[in-house]
Amino acid sequence: RAQSSVTPADFKRIQDRFGTEEDKDPISNPQSIVLEIVYSDGIVHVPAERAYRLSRYRAGDSPIKPKLSKVRGDAWRNAKRKVEENTLQLAQDVLALYATRETLQRLPFEPTKESEVTIFEASFPYEPTPDQQTCFEEVENDMVWRSRPMDRLICGDVGFGKTEVALRAIFRCTANGRQAAFLAPTGVLAAQHFKNVIKRMGEGTTFNKRVTLLRGGMGRHTKAGRETRELIEAGGTDVIVGTHALLSNDLKFKDLGLLVVDEEQRFGVKQKERLKLICDGIDVLTMSATPIPRTLQMSLSGIRDTSTIRSPPPMRKAVITTVTEFSDENVYEALTRELARGGQCYYVVPRISMLDEAEDKILELFPNVSIIQAHGKQGRNVAEENVAAFAEGDYDILLATTVIENGVDIPSVNTIIIQNAQNFGMSTLYQLRGRVGRSDQQAYAYFLHRGDGVTEQAALRLQAMSELNELGSGFDVANRDLEIRGAGSLLGTEQSGMAARVGFDLYMRMLKKSIRQLRGLDLPFVPRTNILLPGGEGSIEVNGSDGSSQAFKIPPEMISDEEERRKQETSARLAESSAQLVELTNKWKQEYGPLPARLQQKLKTMHLHACARRLGIDLVGLVDNGNGRIDCLLRSPGLRPRHWAAICSSLPKGLPTKGLDAVFPARFTASGNEEESDGGKELDLKVLLSDGSLDEDAEDWDALDEEEVEAMKDISSAQKLKNMNEIDTKQYPRFVIKNFGKIAEGKRVDMLLKLLLPSAKIVYEKQEKDKHEARMAAELREKQELLLKKRKELEKAETTRLGYTGNYGSPLY
Repeated sequence: RAQSSVTPADFKRIQDRFGTEEDKDPISNPQSIVLEIVYSDGIVHVPAERAYRLSRYRAGDSPIKPKLSKVRGDAWRNAKRKVEENTLQLAQDVLALYATRETLQRLPFEPTKESEVTIFEASFPYEPTPDQQTCFEEVENDMVWRSRPMDRLICGDVGFGKTEVALRAIFRCTANGRQAAFLAPTGVLAAQHFKNVIKRMGEGTTFNKRVTLLRGGMGRHTKAGRETRELIEAGGTDVIVGTHALLSNDLKFKDLGLLVVDEEQRFGVKQKERLKLICDGIDVLTMSATPIPRTLQMSLSGIRDTSTIRSPPPMRKAVITTVTEFSDENVYEALTRELARGGQCYYVVPRISMLDEAEDKILELFPNVSIIQAHGKQGRNVAEENVAAFAEGDYDILLATTVIENGVDIPSVNTIIIQNAQNFGMSTLYQLRGRVGRSDQQAYAYFLHRGDGVTEQAALRLQAMSELNELGSGFDVANRDLEIRGAGSLLGTEQSGMAARVGFDLYMRMLKKSIRQLRGLDLPFVPRTNILLPGGEGSIEVNGSDGSSQAFKIPPEMISDEEERRKQETSARLAESSAQLVELTNKWKQEYGPLPARLQQKLKTMHLHACARRLGIDLVGLVDNGNGRIDCLLRSPGLRPRHWAAICSSLPKGLPTKGLDAVFPARFTASGNEEESDGGKELDLKVLLSDGSLDEDAEDWDALDEEEVEAMKDISSAQKLKNMNEIDTKQYPRFVIKNFGKIAEGKRVDMLLKLLLPSAKIVYEKQEKDKHEARMAAELREKQELLLKKRKELEKAETTRLGYTGNYGSPLY
């Protein structure tokens, strides 16, 4: 046995280092990275791995200014409890709104017309970006595959392709024989859209659509305005592009099917109230690069359907942004760089009265440059004509107000100077910066401010513009604007005060949790299911994966009236449950007699689609597992272990349907491994669920929420698939039916329906019950608030009466 070389002195020296900075041993002196949080009465160290418990405080310009909480005491806990109560009430309102929206019905657009839309899509000269492609699918689903009117916000950076989304929606509407209106806030933008619509689908093109422009100066008392209105009312035009004139009370459409609103934030309260009247029962598509705080808040809370285009077009470069104080030297440097490379410049001022002074200053610095002005007080069409002349290259500098904020797309202009930038709102600043950088040339934006005129909020806006200069940052700019200006009101109820108590981020997180708790079984419903079985079995696509049409059709001999037949076909195609289909077919039998055998067989396919959509299944197909066994895989991106556990608990004996297995990827399970729940066998909840309650302080709450968002992004991506090999199915939650290849052709729909129907029925009934309870709770609270208001009014009236007559009924002198 070797003698130890460590002496007692060495032991003493090591012992003295225990727990000190010199001790590097991970066992005796473990190290960890912590965040130091300062409270009003102490300091708390939060390990970096538990940073998910922190959220940034944002409350904008709320009157409630932040005050540091105390570590000790119940002040923070009480504040959170009050906010939780508020979010629970708001969640009830949100779900009641969901339920109300579902009751709104309109006849959707025909899937048989999508072949014409496909031809129009081929005329787009560019390759769509991935986000654009997703938007196209979501808008198609809204217009064709839902019975409630579309109300979707397209949020995308300037120049990222929002207009193409609108053009395809407009063409779909006109292909179905209905009118479409395109509303823009300014004449310049309306003129730009008018040119684009004519170029893509106007008279003289393959599509030969009739396009009309209605703008300011075309009132009903003018000859042009009167003729245009008569043309619109008579149905003599397919697409109407216009400004606020489209909102006038004397304008009547023959058959308006779609309204596209560009830059919604530019319209005032009165215009939006008029929009609500016009939009009753029709599809609405809104576009914005920087939605206003209230719109953004509705989007973040899921109240409004939103699509975001973040992927930039190829070769696009981020605009180099400079925020600095105004000086002649800075103006000279900016203009010299652009003019030296043969480019053109925008020079923007906040007021018309500043234009001439700015022009004199520019000519003083550059005597030989050519300048043209554009502003809103010029004569009819003058601003548009001046912009057009500038676009032709006839001038070096366009000196303008914010009239060029929207609709000006000139690739040769790659420098913009904004004077007195502190006077502009964040959305306007962002839109103005978006006027440049629309080619592969490097673009520059200069925000020049007066040092003595910069308020605290103006400084925050300019700082945000300096920091958020990456491509596709429009949504982030809107988020920052939400932070600066405050959360505003939602659903007509002021929420800013509550958000200020805990900060906007935590407030929205708590609201999402409240909505999820109220919804209970919140398995997302999908508008379409792509079934890829051999021979087109189970498909209802007009253009199936094999090129054939599997659209659901009622025989003309059963319902002779074409319009009524189409209406009934649509009702069957969009039925939300098997129960609705049964009710519908019973009605057919009463009105039209026995159903033909072929129609009965096709109705089974409709029952299957109703069940699949209710279970969040967007893709069905056959897969070879490698050992000669052919399985049927049903992808359900939004399915979670908690959903399956809740469904199975309501099935007979509390067991999943025999023959229907559920598989969850490792990122969704408590065990960290891929887990399979076998049909007919008891669920092992320990490997599936880590925390059944999903308390908001639990670590997996945020991760779960993030996964929900990612899953929803994938839901609309199945429609373009032609076979199951195009995706990695192991990345998604899914149902599996083993040995499905042995099922004879013609019997596959029956088998799928038999296995899915019990679970789909439970989901439908539970979700309908949740919506009903939320609606009842919201109505009850509304009645209580109304009674309380009346009581206060009566008490006030009684107090006033007693104040005049005294306690004994005699007048007081």
